[in-house]
Amino acid sequence: MAHRYEVTLQPRQHLLQVRLQIAAPDPDGQILALPAWVPGSYTVRNLARHIVQLTAHSAGKVLAVEKIDKDRWRLAPCSAPLQVEYNVYAFDKSVRTAYLDDSGGFFNGPAIFLRVVGQEAEEHELRISGPDDWQLATSMARQSGAAWSWGIFSAEDYRGFCNHPLLCGLLARVDFSAGEIPHHLALHGHPEATLLRLGEDLSAICAYQQAFWGESPFSRYHFLCLGSQNGYGGLEHQASSALLCKRTDLDGSDPSGYRDFLGLASHEYFHSWLVQGIRPAVWSEGYWEGENASRDLWIFEGITSYYDSLLLCRAGLWSADEYLQELGREITRLARRPGEALQSLAESSADAWTKLYHPHPGAANFEISYYNKGALAALCLDARLRAHGSDLDQILRMLWQDYRQRPLPEGEIFSWLADKIPAATLAELRSWIFETHPLPLTECLEYLGVALCWRAAAGAADRGGVAAEGQRLALGATWKKAALGVELTFVRSGSPAEAAGLCPGDRLLTLDAEEIHSDALQAQLDRVGSPVPRVLHYLRDGRLYSCTCTPAPAPLDTAYLLPLEDTDASQRRARWLTPEQAQTAG
Repeated sequence: MAHRYEVTLQPRQHLLQVRLQIAAPDPDGQILALPAWVPGSYTVRNLARHIVQLTAHSAGKVLAVEKIDKDRWRLAPCSAPLQVEYNVYAFDKSVRTAYLDDSGGFFNGPAIFLRVVGQEAEEHELRISGPDDWQLATSMARQSGAAWSWGIFSAEDYRGFCNHPLLCGLLARVDFSAGEIPHHLALHGHPEATLLRLGEDLSAICAYQQAFWGESPFSRYHFLCLGSQNGYGGLEHQASSALLCKRTDLDGSDPSGYRDFLGLASHEYFHSWLVQGIRPAVWSEGYWEGENASRDLWIFEGITSYYDSLLLCRAGLWSADEYLQELGREITRLARRPGEALQSLAESSADAWTKLYHPHPGAANFEISYYNKGALAALCLDARLRAHGSDLDQILRMLWQDYRQRPLPEGEIFSWLADKIPAATLAELRSWIFETHPLPLTECLEYLGVALCWRAAAGAADRGGVAAEGQRLALGATWKKAALGVELTFVRSGSPAEAAGLCPGDRLLTLDAEEIHSDALQAQLDRVGSPVPRVLHYLRDGRLYSCTCTPAPAPLDTAYLLPLEDTDASQRRARWLTPEQAQTAG
């Protein structure tokens, strides 16, 4: 018998009123629970903190409600069906929880749907209503109501119920087909979006990814996109993805932002196979009640991060130059993290719950990202496999065939690979994952037909990816504009700033008695032209201090890539970056 949830919106109060009907509650006292975290976002978020009121009734009588944990409630025993009413405060504009105002909203199931403990396998039904002029977009199966309108929806169990987010409001929409499968892009907060171009470009990447994998795990797909002044993020779901980006990313005014959006959409769409299809076993049990650490996030997020941009290039949405530029930036991000010498990829994966989502000002000195280094490890693995007549594309397709119907156990990837890749390559992969040695990027990129080049950063905003000339002096710190001077945001281990005793949060006021401005500090450092002691005055916790700091030549930590021009290298690069059908046609 289905559990029925009825959601009513109170936009100006940012509240979701939820009414839950349970036909056959536990006679010993029904327990209700809310997840502690959201699948795809690996940190405890304590979602129950957004529930602001909860009452229960049965047979016309009020039931006692006891909160037995931070996210669990026990209702008094009853023999008749019961009704639970509660409110959820929805004012987090992200893809993880829930947001509602008088223009529209976004809701992620784990943030709003209480779980009927012990009855999770029952069918779940949602009845939702709101303003007459609003539309509703979701991939959840519709049972009543016209398309894009309010109505009744259902899922076969609680897990499925929480895997179909909802977007509502005055929506812009693009409908398109990819691989003969209907796809939909629904946007809220993007009034000037270039809809025709979005439909064409998303169709291209979706069709390419379907061809890449050989089949699709869904019969329809929704991109649900929420707009904001500043924001970026995505979360994958069973037959949809939730996306957050700036309005300027989609209105044609920022080509770089638009490319970033395509990369975000590509990343979440790829997860339809690698996460939603090939699932980590560690997340297949339980209902997101506590931390579920895994050392395999380098597979699910790292490999996905490698392919999200690469497939945009192969699909013709990025040029080869644009892809290599982005790859140079990815390498730069890793090179600027001294933490590579201290934290392995496996440790980065397992520590996601306490570290990656909760960075401190010195995090880059001690930690890496399994997204970042995981993507570059995937690149190196791809290069090694290509040198032996295979490639990572083929390996992923085999993995899909073996694990599309069953979870991938923790660590099993290595035993599964044992008869599919050379023993030396497997041993090398293990070292990349479990040790802290640098990746053989120069060698692997050379095989792929690309030279890895290094230079000093041209300034604080230089993310790498392109060639540049000039030398500069560096404090070994990053900063942001402050009301007076600049505020340090990061101090690199072993840097002149660290040697001088500076730390994040210090507000630099003067350099050699000259006032510091955020847009001029680099020029002030470079003016002397040689590494000589400089006097800094700064504020820390409201007190004035001074120190002597000797800026050093900026480190060569900024990467860019150049195509190798010999015939063999050009052919290998083409096989890597060019769609298979184009190679065949050529």
